[in-house]
This record gives sequence, C-alpha cells and structure tokens, in this order.
Amino acid sequence: MVWQERSQSIVMLANLVEASSVKCHKYWPETGTLSFGPFNVTITGQQILADYTTREFSVQLAESSEPALSVTQFHFTAWPDHGVPDYATSLLAFHKKVKKHHKRGMGPMIVHCSAGVGRTGTLITIDCVLEQLQGEEKVVDIAGFIIHLRTQRMKMVQSLEQYMFIHDAILEAVTCGDTQIDASLFSRRITEMSHRYPQTQLTEYENQFRVLEKVSPKPWEIPRNKALQHPFKNRNDYYLPSDDWGVVLRGDKQDYIHATFVNGYKQKRAFIIAQSPMESTARDFWKMVHDRKCGVIVMLCDLLEDGQETCYQYWPVRRGMAQFREYTVDLMEEKPVKGFVMRTLVVVNEKAGSAHQVVQLHMTNWSPDGSCSHLATITSVINEMSAIRGELGTILS
Repeated sequence: MVWQERSQSIVMLANLVEASSVKCHKYWPETGTLSFGPFNVTITGQQILADYTTREFSVQLAESSEPALSVTQFHFTAWPDHGVPDYATSLLAFHKKVKKHHKRGMGPMIVHCSAGVGRTGTLITIDCVLEQLQGEEKVVDIAGFIIHLRTQRMKMVQSLEQYMFIHDAILEAVTCGDTQIDASLFSRRITEMSHRYPQTQLTEYENQFRVLEKVSPKPWEIPRNKALQHPFKNRNDYYLPSDDWGVVLRGDKQDYIHATFVNGYKQKRAFIIAQSPMESTARDFWKMVHDRKCGVIVMLCDLLEDGQETCYQYWPVRRGMAQFREYTVDLMEEKPVKGFVMRTLVVVNEKAGSAHQVVQLHMTNWSPDGSCSHLATITSVINEMSAIRGELGTILS
C-alpha cells in the first residue's frame, strides 16, 4: 500500500505491545534491511524523544525499475490504548512536527493505531478541526466532523474520553497559539517579546505566562490521593505529587515519598523532582537515590531561607559519615565553585551491603524569591549536571 500510493509519511499511534497484548507487528528493521515479500525496507535514520520517535525508511520493490521510496514514520509512544494522553501538549507538538514535514505531492498520509478507529480518529479530528479554524468561517464543529468521518469508517473516535480530549486539545491549541520559535530567529524574537503592548501595558512574556496559568491544571485537579494519605511526609499540602507520576519506594510498606518523575526532551522519566528532605524523610530520600541509582542531586535552595528551614541537612557537615537508619552517607569530597558547591557522596545500604556514588550540585546564589539573577551559575550547573549525567545516568533534582 505504501509503495502503491507513494505515501511518504506514516503516523503510528500505538506501541508494539500494550498491557501484555501485541498491538502491532514490527513492520520495520531495527538496523539494516528487512524483506517483506518482494519489498525491502531499510532504516536510514532514527531520532528517539520522550513522547515520540521518528524513523527514516527507504522502501524498494525487488526487480523494479522505479527508484526507492523515502518514507518517514512518526511514532507517538505516549498514548495508551483505549485512553488518552495525560495532556494534549505533547500530542499537539507531535502534530506540528508531522504537519511541518508532510507536504503536498508526498502521497496520502497513512495513520494507524491498533484497530485504526479510536486514536486514529482522534488525531485526524484534531488535525481537520485545526484546519477548519484557519478557514474563512473560523468555526469549530467537532461533532459534525466526527459524523462525517464515521460515514467513511465506523467508530472513528471510540470513547467519550477521546471525544472530550479532542475538545481539550483544540482549546489548548486556540488558547496558546503557536509558541515555537525557529532557532535562527530566537534572538530577534526575544527582543520583540520584551516590548509592551500599548493597550494592556503587558509584554508578550506576561501574556504567555497568563495563558500558561489558564491551561495548566490546578493543584487540586490532579489526582494525589496517595500524597494526601501521608500528610506527615509533605512540607505542605499544596504542591503534591500526582498518583500517576509519583515515585514509589521499592520494598517499603510505607512506599510514599514526595517526589515525581518528569520526562526530559529525549528520555522518559529522565528527572525526579523531589521535595527537599525533612528530618523524618531523609532516610526515604537516600533510599530513593540508592535504589534508583541517581547520578546527580541538584539542590536549588539553602538549608534556611527567611529564617525558616527549607531543607534538612541530609549529608555530613564535613568530611565524614552520617547515618539515616540503614543508610550511611559518606562525604568524599567537597569543592566550592562560583555560585555552587560540588559534593561527592557515597550512600551505602548497610542491610544489602551495596554502595552507590552520587554527586550533589548545591546552588548557593539562587534567591529565595525565585528571581534568576545569576544566569551564568545556572548555565554552569546545567553543564556540570549534563557531564555527570552522561557518566552516571538519571538525574535527581
């Protein structure tokens, strides 16, 4: 079909295996060339990001005089079967990537999930309604378009959850607009964003931040039942970890910790965002670091701010050791750098007899009010963090 229709874009919305069930046969090679009957498919490039992967294929019909067909596959990996992504943001970014690539003359775009109705219908509806918005009438008719789709294929948009998600996605797209900036125009665009609009006296920075506040979920809208069941482990009850992304303390009966996984640009769950430890949670903190083999701890606050404890001293004060129940922490080296302190620590699980080394980057000149007055220090910390991460793996911040 790809060869016959000269399709140069494939959009895949399912994973190969979901909930122990095979959802799609792997129709491309991991490396090199793989034959499917008379067709030879060669993978020529791949880019893996947190929410999606793009792959470049060359497709050739054996004994054909026609040139090989170049095909790009866009594989969205963050969409659960029969459900919807947690937020529309990642899917909208994915959609922009696909639309930027696919031009007229590249053949029909092939879109598939597992059954080709639910997720496929959802993405096609979002795509067509966004185009509808850009037309002369500038109207939104989601229900009308799905009715139209269902005259061509049954059950397009399979569930109420998917139907509601389409509305959320369109609302976010309309509210936020296109915020992507071409790298070559970034410097000029930053200057433009600093100018104030005469009518409102607001800069574009301020306008965009207000939009972010509108489209972001409120703290009480996020499912956080586990956190609410352990109030003594939280510094406050406002910013609590979600049930979906919370870190679990492996093997503990009380397995809750105030910490959340966060995706990076290229890697899923690349970061753990943690509340600063309290005296009662320092042991849990070190268990998480040890068990998850975190290579870096980035500390962005002081122990005391405005006369209040903001972080418990969870490492030895000087070269030496500190005990946190079954975990012993040894300070191997402490080196002051401009704007931050670098500490090399070894955490030992005395019960298991296993040790793990971690580097703490403690930024000391970030103001308690959150203002970023030392951008060079932030850049230095990020560079150091990235270098260590390449050697040791996951980051904890």
